[in-house]
Amino acid sequence: MSVPRITGSLLLAVSACACASETPEPQQVQISGSRSDQRQRETTTAIVINHADIIRQGDQTLADVLKRLPGVSITGTPGQGGAIQMRGLGNGYTQILLNGEPVPAGFSLDAIAPETIERIEILRSATAETSNHAVAGAINIILKKAATRGQRSISASVARQHGVNTPALSAQLSDQSDAYSYSLAATLTRKRSEKPFAEWQEQRDPAGVATLLRYTPQTESGRTDALTLTPRLNWKLADGDTLSWQSFAYVRRVDNLARADETVLLGEHSEYPHNSANFVANFVMLRSDVNWTHPLANGDKLEMKLGASSNRRTGTFDFHGMDADGKPLGRHHVDSGPVENSVTSTGTYRHPVGDSHAIALGWDASHAVRSEDRNETLFNGDGAQTGANNADYTANVNRLAVFVQDEWQITRRYSLYLGLRHERLDTASRAVAANAPDALDSSSAVWSPSLQSRYELANKDVVRVAVSRTYKAPELVKLVPRRYTNDNNNNPTNPDEQGNPNLRPELAWGLDAAYEHYLGGGALVSVSTYLRRIRDVTQSRLFQQDGVWVEAPFNDGNASAHGIELEAKLPLTKALDVRANVARNWSRVDNVPGPDNRLESQTPATANFGLDYRWSQLTVGGNLNYQAAGPARQSVQVLTGTSPKRELDLYALWKWNAKTQLRFSATNLLHQQASETYSYTDNTGTMRRLRLTPTQATLRIMLEHQL
Repeated sequence: MSVPRITGSLLLAVSACACASETPEPQQVQISGSRSDQRQRETTTAIVINHADIIRQGDQTLADVLKRLPGVSITGTPGQGGAIQMRGLGNGYTQILLNGEPVPAGFSLDAIAPETIERIEILRSATAETSNHAVAGAINIILKKAATRGQRSISASVARQHGVNTPALSAQLSDQSDAYSYSLAATLTRKRSEKPFAEWQEQRDPAGVATLLRYTPQTESGRTDALTLTPRLNWKLADGDTLSWQSFAYVRRVDNLARADETVLLGEHSEYPHNSANFVANFVMLRSDVNWTHPLANGDKLEMKLGASSNRRTGTFDFHGMDADGKPLGRHHVDSGPVENSVTSTGTYRHPVGDSHAIALGWDASHAVRSEDRNETLFNGDGAQTGANNADYTANVNRLAVFVQDEWQITRRYSLYLGLRHERLDTASRAVAANAPDALDSSSAVWSPSLQSRYELANKDVVRVAVSRTYKAPELVKLVPRRYTNDNNNNPTNPDEQGNPNLRPELAWGLDAAYEHYLGGGALVSVSTYLRRIRDVTQSRLFQQDGVWVEAPFNDGNASAHGIELEAKLPLTKALDVRANVARNWSRVDNVPGPDNRLESQTPATANFGLDYRWSQLTVGGNLNYQAAGPARQSVQVLTGTSPKRELDLYALWKWNAKTQLRFSATNLLHQQASETYSYTDNTGTMRRLRLTPTQATLRIMLEHQL
């Protein structure tokens, strides 16, 4: 029996029971976002984290905030950030939204200071108004909108990790009158990093006898200077109209140097036993949106938004390869400059039907142009040019979606959300240079129905059931058939990467259910479960092409994922708060033999336990975070794995007076070593690569003052 039929039967049963026991009462569907019980009252499934909870522990990065949220995990080395996952799934399964719109490719969450965020919304099931490009769910980051009269605040901080300092300076100002209000937040940071790690590479023949063993200690050091500005203006016009302008500007300069020194314990050296690579780049991201809200007769409302953005990078990359004695063997120089400009238009018309219905319909359209200039030059050890490669291309990405949705308060206790969205995506690229990637034309269209149901029990507990169709569209970088080459040591565990123009979107049916037990005073205990069935799942495939090992994405049949999440928020006393969450995730790719045939990079389990204790002027607390790990099989030949993550974070907040407070935080206090493995086995034997990365705690002190 299919997921939609099962869910439909559940919803009909709940609806029939609710209608038999309740009579409809007039109730306004729209809910104020300022209510503390918003989660309990909303029909759609969303967890909202407010500003006070976001800044509680004085985190330097948004990744540290998100890792503590229910069902959310962060990939990569502890204390160094990484990609965001919901239900253990990243790689495009989790959608990241900024003010309700998808972030552009290459966007770094480091650009958003936690202090500038008004709230974070965790959307477990899709709605028609937001993009259904969210198989695992979506995380919507809302920047501050409300303006406080006469606010002037400044904060200065310094963080220290592995012997290097990261100073930061932030300022916020806002004011308002009867007709208008404005706000401006600015953050300036200088981050220094020193990241040592080591790699082991071994090869064994079919009998298990070692034929190759290499040890390569490496160091990545760098500096990142960044400036973030988030201005906003609000106007109250005649006849109740409102107009707002919000922008986001991010300027960043990166200068990184990587060094590697290989030691051979058995076998031969790689092509460049000693090498260094220097990457210098400037990033500029600009985004600006104008939003107009126009109230109409009978309670109708029209909202329209027009936006424009520009995301560009200019940079150089220099690789210097040397032999075991340090003699120059070759140099690779790359100049690159990708630029992406886009315009967006969204609109929603909302129409109340009596006191129990709220119907909305609208559109969501965007046009983006991405171009990239990439020139690579090759030199030998004597400095003479031996080759060149120009891979310039231009691509257009057009997206158009229309949607309709209905929020229906059927009875005092039972409400229903129905939505339907149709989204079309067209991608076309053309080569500029003769030897650039081939032309690309890709189109996809998806109908995405969504349904969410909420039933409130007599004791105010809430039961939720939701079903939706979502999808995962391939990123442009996964479609363009360009080869991204490794400068040294190409082998099955270190292959080149290449796009696939024939990649199709992944389609998924999803079922979500939850039971939420509210204890009063903000206390909550909940359990939720989910199921996803994915068609045309994307898997990485390893192959040889002209003697070079290459990895590329391919559609590979079907997959399924399911899991369970537990959450508790318990204010035990007026001074003591306890919070905890646990999530367990499972998945299976049908065309990959088991065991360990789960979706690539899925986190099997996460857990958090935190508490806060308040005195009159001092608040202390902390959080223990755990992310499970284990082997994941990409194919019969390829097996990858990572180590579990355990992170302990503590903080203390001293309120000096009404306008000044001092915050101290310490993250990754356990500083456990992280490991990553990649192995390839065929009839010639096994090749294995092991990467070991030591981690360090980060200490941060921040002074905040209201002027």
